[in-house]
Amino acid sequence: MLRVMACGMLVLGLSGCFRTSVRTGAPRDGLPATRTEVSLFFGLTTPHVTASECRHGVSRVDVFSPWWGALVTVATVGLVMPLRTEYVCAEMPHGVSPEQQVPASIAPL
Repeated sequence: MLRVMACGMLVLGLSGCFRTSVRTGAPRDGLPATRTEVSLFFGLTTPHVTASECRHGVSRVDVFSPWWGALVTVATVGLVMPLRTEYVCAEMPHGVSPEQQVPASIAPL
C-alpha cells in the first residue's frame, strides 16, 4: 500500500503546468484580454488565437492551462484539455497614422 501511495505522489509531483509566452517588445495598449478554449485528443488539435481587435499587433501573448484544467483532462481521459489565452494589444507606433494597421500578409495570431 505504501508503494502505491508513493507512486501516486510521484505521478502527481511530476505533472507540470503548461505555459507558453511570447513577448514582442512593443509597448502595451490597454488591459489583457482572456479567452478559454480547448485542445482535443491529447493535444493533437490546438485552438487558434486570433486578436483581430489588435490593429497594431500584440505586445504579449500567454497560453496556459488553468488550475482546473488538470481535473477536466483527467475526467475526460485526455480527450479535452482546456487552455487559456491572455494577450495584450500593442500601442500604435509614433509617426504612424491611425488608419494604418498590420499588413494583411501577416497571419493572425
